[in-house]
Amino acid sequence: MDKPSLPKDIRVPFNTHPSRRPPNYGANHAGTELDLQDSIDESYHTCANISQSPHSFRESLESFVGSYSRASVLYVAENLTVHPSNADIGHRSDLEEEEEEEYDHSKLGSHLLDSENLSRTLSTQTTTGYHLFPALSRHTTVASILSEQLNPTGHSASHVPQSSFLQSVFNSVNVLIGIGMLALPLSFRLAGWFWGSIIFFFCSFLTNYTAKLLGQCLDAYPGSATYGDMGAAAFGDKGRRFVGTIFITELLTACVAMIVLLGDGVQSLWPNLDLITTRIISFTILTPMMFFPIRKLAYTSLIGIISCVALVFIVIYDGLVKETHPGSLRDPMPTELFPSEPYNIPLAFGIMMAGFAGHAVFPAIHHDMKNKKEYVPMVNLTYIVALFVYATLAMAGYAMFGLDTMQEVTQNLAITPGFNKILNRVAVWLVVVTPIAKYGLMMNPVTLTWELWMISHPKVESWCKYHSWRETFLVVSSRICISGLVIYTATVFPGFDRVMSLLGSLFSFSISAIFPLVCYKRLFGHSMTKTGAAINNVLLAISVIMCSLGTLWTFLPSS
Repeated sequence: MDKPSLPKDIRVPFNTHPSRRPPNYGANHAGTELDLQDSIDESYHTCANISQSPHSFRESLESFVGSYSRASVLYVAENLTVHPSNADIGHRSDLEEEEEEEYDHSKLGSHLLDSENLSRTLSTQTTTGYHLFPALSRHTTVASILSEQLNPTGHSASHVPQSSFLQSVFNSVNVLIGIGMLALPLSFRLAGWFWGSIIFFFCSFLTNYTAKLLGQCLDAYPGSATYGDMGAAAFGDKGRRFVGTIFITELLTACVAMIVLLGDGVQSLWPNLDLITTRIISFTILTPMMFFPIRKLAYTSLIGIISCVALVFIVIYDGLVKETHPGSLRDPMPTELFPSEPYNIPLAFGIMMAGFAGHAVFPAIHHDMKNKKEYVPMVNLTYIVALFVYATLAMAGYAMFGLDTMQEVTQNLAITPGFNKILNRVAVWLVVVTPIAKYGLMMNPVTLTWELWMISHPKVESWCKYHSWRETFLVVSSRICISGLVIYTATVFPGFDRVMSLLGSLFSFSISAIFPLVCYKRLFGHSMTKTGAAINNVLLAISVIMCSLGTLWTFLPSS
């Protein structure tokens, strides 16, 4: 397919934080448009010099860990935008807004709502008086604050792409392979081998294709580095706000799934506990994680991918060691080629799609790659790894437990006799540890978005003006309340399979399929071939149908 051209009249405003700008932003910005190509060329030359210099093992390890932590923290935060509420900000020029933001964020961003500095008064003297919090531009991203908290020096720095090919593959795989894989065996039970395989490979092909479309959009206009930038390019500021709303809702839904998973794991370890008790335990364990510094939370998410890989090995080991069903790969349980209850097939749409919902991180990974030409091979290798892991667990789990497959395959492991009790107890503990490790990291962008929005209002700022304890009270109470709301939602919402189905049907199809296809058509429709346009239209129509049916079936009772 020929590389399409982008209309020249489209201008995507940069992610306004200094740390996300090209190195020569300040020199080129005064009075003129930023020369994007010069900035990109300078970044590449800088990276080339870095890559040619010798690295010790320690430096290589630090580079790897730094790349991973950036991808983990900025996964969704890049796309969460905070808009100012002061009317006068809307009348400023872009240059005035960015210059003011550069000053304010360089002074305050590293301390803003960092729990290590929670008791510190956030105030600065300006020409208009005291301001407890930094002024917000029209599209300040939450990532602009978190990126400074990641920096050990606490200061902003010009962004230079730092991730190698293998680092980018690892970061992408870490996002793709998550807790959703625990429900994949159930999706084959719902759809049968035939339809299950078709849905599985269609979701894989679709998301692989749209991930490459993202790369073309980002290459065509290097100034766009996030989903929000793409939305702004295609649909203006409304597109950016829509993207932010979708990502906030997706994060909250993913946290609900984490809580349900934690509760199921706790009940597997202590079967006598009721639902309310497990939710109280979850609230007690998870809420303190929201107050850990973001730099430390970044590394806890590494536990998630270690747990997922370990679970795959445990399931395969159990299946090979056990000689008779249930739970044996040597003597499989009865399964179905076509489902006896086709009514439940739409539930499999979302469960399978949830496993391939990593598109939120692809723009950030693309932005951080040293060699942008390696993006497509990186995407392909990422999907090869994810497909192997998913297909292995999904097919092995369904073969081992057949029509008795439960919401999470680890639940089957916990109640099936004949397995190694110690090993399976380790598997359940891995399920329990994963939400604990990731909850604080996933909730941090949500709470920070809410806090920035809340404290940008003049009345709130005035209330906190002369009493530092008030800002601390607002931050602590809001995080506890948000966590309580998520816990309550997990209590009234159906099981893990329904949460994952909703996550996949509504959000994964919207973010990883529909949005890229629509944006690509909007940006490049004038230069697409008839074949390319037809493929896009067919994929878009199928995605909308699967998204609608899957979301509807999530709220319908089971047959």
